[in-house]
Amino acid sequence: MIKINLVPQEILAKEAQRQQSIQAGIAGVIVLVLFGVMSAAHVIKAQRLEAHLKERQAEFDRLKKIVEQVEELERKAAAVRARLNVITDLLKGRPLYPYFMKDLVGTMPADVWFTGVTTTVGSGNQLTVTLNANSGSAGSISLWMRNIQGSGTFTEPAISGAISVTGTAPQITHTFNLITTYKNPKL
Repeated sequence: MIKINLVPQEILAKEAQRQQSIQAGIAGVIVLVLFGVMSAAHVIKAQRLEAHLKERQAEFDRLKKIVEQVEELERKAAAVRARLNVITDLLKGRPLYPYFMKDLVGTMPADVWFTGVTTTVGSGNQLTVTLNANSGSAGSISLWMRNIQGSGTFTEPAISGAISVTGTAPQITHTFNLITTYKNPKL
């Protein structure tokens, strides 16, 4: 059997073009719907993230206040500890100076006197001592150095600088500086 198409070709082309337009429209609508759904999903996700960020920011602000309070308490505790350490050091070093003066005077010859004493407390109740002293003779300086070395409580005695001599015989005065370290084994 033979089929004969009696519809003109222009009408068939128009119909094919109309079907293509409908298919393109449907595809465009599907793309627009997908784009709308994806955009809505992104907007919802962004709103959820903003709400989550606000919750986290509120939690952060609350914890920040707590951290500031803790830091303030730590500063106060450090200040109290520092005061307590000073008091403890003073209590530990309290008998140090009387022992030091007793031991120092016990090593001095009769014609030696000091005009100034400077001490610096080191670790373990150890004193670094600088003595400004005068003597009636060079032999007394030497005797004092030997006494200090043999005392057991003073270490590394040394004359700092030059020994200056003033006056005339019999009133000669030797002026000098002595540096040593003091540590009392009883403390």
